[in-house]
Amino acid sequence: MSTHSSGAGRPRRVLGTAAALVAVSLGLAGCAGEPAAEGPVTLEFWTWSLKEADPAAQAIVDQYEAENPGVTIKLSEVGGTPETSSKLLAADRADEVPDVVQVEYRALPSLVTAGVVRDITEDVEPNREAVADNIWALSTLGGSVYGVPQDIGPMMLTYRTDLFEEYGVEPPATWAEYAEAAEKIHAADPDVYLASFSATQLEFFAAQATQAGAEWWGTDGETWSVGIDGDASLETADYWQDLVERDLLSVEPLLTPEWNAKVNDGKILSWAAAAWAPSVIYSVAPDTAGKWASIPLPQWTPGDASVPFLGGSTYLVPEKSEHAEEAAKFAAWLGASDEGSELLLTLDLYPGGNAGREATLSNDPPRLMPQQEDFYEVADQVIDDTTIPVVWGPNVNVATNAFGDALNEAALNGTPFRDVYTTTQETVVADLEKSGFTVENP
Repeated sequence: MSTHSSGAGRPRRVLGTAAALVAVSLGLAGCAGEPAAEGPVTLEFWTWSLKEADPAAQAIVDQYEAENPGVTIKLSEVGGTPETSSKLLAADRADEVPDVVQVEYRALPSLVTAGVVRDITEDVEPNREAVADNIWALSTLGGSVYGVPQDIGPMMLTYRTDLFEEYGVEPPATWAEYAEAAEKIHAADPDVYLASFSATQLEFFAAQATQAGAEWWGTDGETWSVGIDGDASLETADYWQDLVERDLLSVEPLLTPEWNAKVNDGKILSWAAAAWAPSVIYSVAPDTAGKWASIPLPQWTPGDASVPFLGGSTYLVPEKSEHAEEAAKFAAWLGASDEGSELLLTLDLYPGGNAGREATLSNDPPRLMPQQEDFYEVADQVIDDTTIPVVWGPNVNVATNAFGDALNEAALNGTPFRDVYTTTQETVVADLEKSGFTVENP
């Protein structure tokens, strides 16, 4: 999923403004877009992070409006990325677009290729130094910035410290050790699993493959490459199939009432996700607070801490916004300025801006692990180690539909996981070609 298509090995450098799209980024200034409007301006902001009824979100809006007389921010709560993307495409066709839109990083390529997102490279230039290059890369495509990073997902493993100790298991530093821990825990109690296997989490399996050296999508000029069934990806597929076939993971979706109950009862002992996982676990299992800790994600190659980001979202400006300059200025203030980045912390987000990141270091630990005083220091080190750029293709939705249900069926029926990756590859390539893209497989 990196942005270059060398095909040989995995890049070990931070992607600044290269063609990457699942690990992209931005900043702010003001000369692209429509001329500044005269008189009061109302910016319609589609977002799910800033809820109109949330006092913390309203305080952020009030702060910006106070500093920018004549600008009013109108919050419009929308659903997750699929709903937002569809709604934005429809609004673009009807010439009734909002001014700022929040989408997940993985959705940005499809919106850029559809021509509905404005290139805001020049607008964000004054804020370039306020966000690290590997974070800017999340909203950069073909060397152009199309969004201001809101939040990021440094990958971590959150686990039950008390039960690991009870079962005599050390926190795994590698995926080999992870498998050994899964075996030891389940042997000690057949009702207990190290983790669940949720087949529909495309982003997780994509990140896993990328960490192992795969490139699920790559772009070189106008040409796309697809490597979902590359050797590195298939090796990770074999790894997870082995754990599932040996009944060392609980095959079930995340955050269902059943999963929540198992987490509360100490039947599921870890979650490999991102730094936001503790807040999610706390929301479903608050009585387990104080019994968890978070560490960096296990490594495929011992000593190699490089990982991609998992999840997060960006603020983009629609191409047809009537107030593009003001919209880019607001987006850059919220996501990249020192003030805005720190204010995003009040929304329980992990901000992408340098100031917000630095502010986390003086934060109290998450409520799930009040005893882990170095939580944010560990997370910040993970961010520094997040040097594997990820490119999402323009048809991530096609991959999601082809992958999740098929992998779940394979996990339940014992059919080869490799076949799911191969079929997804074929489906994605065929869709790109049908849509008129030039595809050259690695």
